Amino acid sequence: MTRELRCQVCVIGSGAGGSAAAATLAAAGRDVVLLEAGPHHDPSTFDQRETTMMPRLFEDGGLTATRDQSMAVMSGRGLGGSTVHNTGLAVPAPRPVLERWAEGGGLPLGVEGFEAAQGEVMRRLGARVVDDDEINANNRVLADGARARGLEFIIARHNRERCSGCGYCMIGCAYNKKRNALFAWLEGAVANGLRIVVDAPVDRILERGDTTHVRGRDLQVQAEEVFIAASALRTPLLLRRSGLGLRSVGTNLRLHPFAPVAALFDDRIAAWRGVPQSVLVTGDARFFHGGRGGWILMAGAAGPAATAAFVPGHGRDVAQLMGRYERLAFGGVLLHDEGCSSVRGRRDGRPAVKSWPRGEDRDGLVAGIRSLAELYFAAGARQVFLPFTRRPRVNSPADLDGLERLPFRPYDVTLSSVHPQASVPMGAGRDAPVLPDGRVRGARRVRVADGSLFPGSVGVPPQVAIMTYGMLVAQVMLAEGSS
Repeated sequence: MTRELRCQVCVIGSGAGGSAAAATLAAAGRDVVLLEAGPHHDPSTFDQRETTMMPRLFEDGGLTATRDQSMAVMSGRGLGGSTVHNTGLAVPAPRPVLERWAEGGGLPLGVEGFEAAQGEVMRRLGARVVDDDEINANNRVLADGARARGLEFIIARHNRERCSGCGYCMIGCAYNKKRNALFAWLEGAVANGLRIVVDAPVDRILERGDTTHVRGRDLQVQAEEVFIAASALRTPLLLRRSGLGLRSVGTNLRLHPFAPVAALFDDRIAAWRGVPQSVLVTGDARFFHGGRGGWILMAGAAGPAATAAFVPGHGRDVAQLMGRYERLAFGGVLLHDEGCSSVRGRRDGRPAVKSWPRGEDRDGLVAGIRSLAELYFAAGARQVFLPFTRRPRVNSPADLDGLERLPFRPYDVTLSSVHPQASVPMGAGRDAPVLPDGRVRGARRVRVADGSLFPGSVGVPPQVAIMTYGMLVAQVMLAEGSS
């Protein structure tokens, strides 16, 4: 039996952007229904095991990949989206990036207004600088190596409260110490009348007269306005299935590719314990200073399954390396990618992502891998493990010579992505799929409110910027209604 609902605004997707939009609208007195394709995950059931939590919290059990299976592309599934399993990093979009986006009409407000809104998001998240005693050994070696190499680094802000340092952030906080979207936005929104429906995937959206119909499995919603916040991989697919938007929808995707690097130390690191990402090495982040490209060096999520999946080698080699797991530091290179990727729908409705770093993106990743390896050696590493199949481990900085000449083809280099973005970019130009007010070009009552809106790569973990877009698109709609 099909369930039918009516509301003023229907928000599709409950991650960073959708939660912020829904809460903003509900606080203004709008009747809002929030649809989430996945379930609600009760933290009291989180067992801190990767084998059970990865299939629960991640789309496709964490096994989503590009079309040729050369790069893992991980995203959340469930109420709160990826904010439930992220590490808690709260990093605002850098001003030079915002200034570039504003030039093309890619911000709902100007740069000053967007930065002020990011400040409000940071307050909602309870973001604070990680305390010194919360910086674990996996992050301290990054700081030590950065000092030795003369590279700038920052101690990051996180949306965590009274954290116990258990280290299981990437598979859900069983202790509710992370102020994710459920606490920052949805808890108060429910008190303001927000209705939430979970396990409610949406098939298509139809605009008919003064009503917009949202159709899903055993559910239909009639709304005056619709906000799509289904993620940078699935928002463009929903638009295409609904016959909405320009042909360019899905062609501007950025993946923020992450190249993993590990290092073996004499001392115990225990990278799986403590706050997972507290030090960000920004010395080569050119986009922080108005340039293009560049990268951040950062710690990686270091659970045993994730570490074993990304360290180089197979079989006995990996088993031997994992035998020294407690002395392994694990990190990687987060690239500010400039090259476009794309996402299309497969016959089964799932995303088919086409992507591989080339040109300057390729060069940036290789340079970043070298930089991180040199940093680890400067911090005292005995051996460094690289993501290249042709040179999986090096014993000294001299062994890094010639990295630029190694093959950089799919399957020759281990890469992953946890920040898909920019697939339905906002802009003032005719080729922009979304207008500066968040409305899908060619649609009357359908707006986008997630990381799909980024005009390009944001360069930093995107949680704060996504929430800011969601909040501002909702505020723009509210301002239109009051004018």
